[in-house]
Amino acid sequence: MPIMSINASTSDMRDVSGSRQDKARQAGNALYGSIHNQAVEPRMENESYTYVYGPERISTHRYSPCSTVSSVRRTFCLIALFDLCFCFILWVIYTQLTGSETVWEAFEQQVANYQFQTSLFDTVMVAALRFILIELGYALFRLNHWWLIAISTSLTCIFLITKVFLFEFSHDGKAENPLSYILLLTSFILTWIETWFLDFKVLPTEKKILLRGTHGEANERSGLLGRAEEGGNRVVHDDDKDRYYSPAGSDDEGEDRYRSLPPSRSHSRKDHEYLKIANETMDMLFELVREGGWITERESQGDMVQSAYIKKLKRKIFKLECTLDISPHELWKDTIDNVNDSPSWNPTLLESKTLLVVDEKTDISYNIAAEAAGGLVSARDFINLRHWGERDQTFFIAVNKATFPDMPPQKKYVRGESGPCGLVFNRVTGQPNRCKLQWFLNTNLKGWIPQAVIDQGLTGVLMDYCKYLRQHIQEIKGRSFS
Repeated sequence: MPIMSINASTSDMRDVSGSRQDKARQAGNALYGSIHNQAVEPRMENESYTYVYGPERISTHRYSPCSTVSSVRRTFCLIALFDLCFCFILWVIYTQLTGSETVWEAFEQQVANYQFQTSLFDTVMVAALRFILIELGYALFRLNHWWLIAISTSLTCIFLITKVFLFEFSHDGKAENPLSYILLLTSFILTWIETWFLDFKVLPTEKKILLRGTHGEANERSGLLGRAEEGGNRVVHDDDKDRYYSPAGSDDEGEDRYRSLPPSRSHSRKDHEYLKIANETMDMLFELVREGGWITERESQGDMVQSAYIKKLKRKIFKLECTLDISPHELWKDTIDNVNDSPSWNPTLLESKTLLVVDEKTDISYNIAAEAAGGLVSARDFINLRHWGERDQTFFIAVNKATFPDMPPQKKYVRGESGPCGLVFNRVTGQPNRCKLQWFLNTNLKGWIPQAVIDQGLTGVLMDYCKYLRQHIQEIKGRSFS
């Protein structure tokens, strides 16, 4: 089965292997970022089934006052302290270069005999005011809005601009002191660094953490875990998060346990949810078939990989088109029935396993994709919801996201993610034994990888699949004749 898969829900996610993550990061090509399977901590008594997740538990008015301040907010407060200390030290050095005979005479001239046009002591006072506002607002009261830093920055800029126009950089016949320029510029730069750090680091980071917390009961599994923790009346820390992954044992033992999972027949209440997703995915797949504006990424001997940005999905989609010497129905049936055998002929897959049979046209499968892009992209695993059938005289296999609690992310692989996509097997007019295959690949590549590397990696996977599929078709024909 081709690699078209999705991530588990947020509550099913967990940390991947550190060594694998380090390897991907060193290469600069981690295709899919992983979401931490966060530890759970109960909230207030009157909010018994909503949880705050992860190592960055934030104390706000909506959460327990016993929670710790996030590390990014602590860093922001330290920057404010550094701003005050640095401006004060620069001002002290500046006073020593003003030509005064003693330190105390310089201090008296700058502080006791303060004049706006000749003293820079007010820059230290402004830095102190910024520090007090930031520490009171964002450390003591833990505000989650930018209005306070906006007021602080506006007042500082107005003061500094006025100071630049009115300050006498040389007076009483004394030479200009270069530190006066440095002190004013430093105060201006540090002010904007604080504003940028709060608006682009502190608030967005904490918002993500809060969203993970408020979505803690979004599925059945997270709710059960939350109730279990409350019943035990204890707090779960990050060190305990592996408890929900697998029983103790070796890596090989864990992998064998997963490989031994037989496909089961679904009788749960989630059946209607799976079927609803399947029908929506089928409709989206045929919308992709009718989509125009495809741009060719690579073409070789009639095989073509194209891409287009789909506004409805808000994502770049890849499409493989190739013509194969086999009937559409025969290839469609082989792809459905022999999905578990696909790693034997498709080296881009390390493993394929059917986990759950929803009905006669829908199942959930598990795939492990091999390394790609010359080893820059490490192996990934996927969980697929597949739905197949015939529509408008065209055979199709639609694929979309699904969750399967019995198959959590493994330590050796990053759990991949993709959206509505699939394969379409078209008839070739006048040639019943030929098939025009279209594979729509819709993958959300999380991480810090350049788009050019993403395009190259996915294009290579599609072209390789086409090559290996042709070899597999020859094997199918050989079995037919024998």
